[in-house]
Amino acid sequence: QHVDNKWVSSSSEIIAFRKALLNPVTANQFQRFVSLKGDLLGNGVLFWQEVQKYKDLCHSHCDDATVQKKITAIIDCFINSTVPPALQIDIPTEQAKKILEHRKELGPYIFREAQMTIFALLFKFWPKFSKLQSSLASDKILLALERKKGKKMQKKEG
Repeated sequence: QHVDNKWVSSSSEIIAFRKALLNPVTANQFQRFVSLKGDLLGNGVLFWQEVQKYKDLCHSHCDDATVQKKITAIIDCFINSTVPPALQIDIPTEQAKKILEHRKELGPYIFREAQMTIFALLFKFWPKFSKLQSSLASDKILLALERKKGKKMQKKEG
């Protein structure tokens, strides 16, 4: 829908996208798809999934040490990586700093803003992916994406 010349998504599209990110097969296909658009976008899919697992962990009332380990793992992988760039996902540095400052606070909300930022960013690619998905059988999607990746690599080399 268009509202004041801005694209507004329906809640059913947002729900469909969320379900897709929670589905391992679709999420993998979508991750490969967005990776072709930018290196950090693929990481965004993984980050979103890991934060969901983290929130599930919080809600399952497991021990604090386990929750803290998960926080540290997410931070070390995506927010403050030893592999350059340190910030492996596409979020503002202020959000990353805030997460690092609050890393000792247990609870489901430490990654909330960053997860919403990533969700909004990835959601922009959802319509194109949905179009691809509806035009190909599920088992042909990864093959098509691999071909695109190959062509992209040849362009870089050539």
